[in-house]
Amino acid sequence: MTNAGIRIGSLSVDGTPISQTDLARIEAEAKMNEDLQRKTVRVIAGASRDAAECRTLLDMLGIDSAAVAAAAHSPSKPRSTAKNKSAAGRKRRVAAA
Repeated sequence: MTNAGIRIGSLSVDGTPISQTDLARIEAEAKMNEDLQRKTVRVIAGASRDAAECRTLLDMLGIDSAAVAAAAHSPSKPRSTAKNKSAAGRKRRVAAA
């Protein structure tokens, strides 16, 4: 289905067409937002003193439990030995939140 040279991918809530380009942009923004939330969870967990503080800070930022679970199960880059200890603590705090 085309509309003035624009390929229609879907319809919005009000019934107006959404182009394939706009759908691709929306999907890319959603993925970027998910990645940003996962990274935010990791930073907050690493900076928190304990699981309660981590949970409080994540709640303040409006980050839901799905993002916390995604961060807890996503692979992280290998780090140096000194950083591995803090990474292990971070994973425990993320899992507890």
